[in-house]
Amino acid sequence: MTSRTDRVSLHRPEPRRSARRPPSARQAAKNAETRRRLIEAAGVVVGRHGYAGASIARITAEAGVAHGAFYLHFANQQALFDVLLPELGGAMLDSLTSAIRDSRSLEEIERRGLTANFEYLGSHPEIYRVMNEAELYAPAAFQQYLKEIQARYVRSLKRSKERGELRQFADEDLETVAALLTGARSYLLMMFCKDGNAVRPLDPARLEIYLDVFLDGLRHTEPGRLRPQPAGPLPKEPL
Repeated sequence: MTSRTDRVSLHRPEPRRSARRPPSARQAAKNAETRRRLIEAAGVVVGRHGYAGASIARITAEAGVAHGAFYLHFANQQALFDVLLPELGGAMLDSLTSAIRDSRSLEEIERRGLTANFEYLGSHPEIYRVMNEAELYAPAAFQQYLKEIQARYVRSLKRSKERGELRQFADEDLETVAALLTGARSYLLMMFCKDGNAVRPLDPARLEIYLDVFLDGLRHTEPGRLRPQPAGPLPKEPL
């Protein structure tokens, strides 16, 4: 025997579940295009005003989309900042990978890679500020990007080592080599190519010095000659 309340609940209709239909191929493409425009616009705005001045209003105005459309793609401003460097920087790294593909020597890899790097920054100068300020405004994205640069460079160095062009560094030593090379590129950019919000190509003479210094230190020479061994303990520095 059931109570009146039970009888009512037995005949109560199930609430309708709202099932979202997946977007059509056309809508998905439109959404992807809007997201891309917002990311590229954010890069331009950060390049002009820094992360601190990159308001959602400025970004949507630069992208040419409605203010409300921003929230269909990003929960807030920080959510956009967290993907900005990986997306823009990743596109640059893909471009550099294409530039050095089919290179026939370590020298050609470095020459083509460095030239392509500065040419890309010349046409996308906003990436410089996006990268430099990311450590403060999007630290997780900054670390992710550094690891991606390091991983790609180490893979390239390993291939050169396998071809016999590189001194027989241990694999873990290649991480240090990659850090030295990327650090040198960064300082060449800061010292000689940055001009306000623009980036100039690296002077050919400076490129040759870069290649001369680093390739002489990287190239394979005599078997077993990795680094000189210290003759004894270093003298103590005077206090």
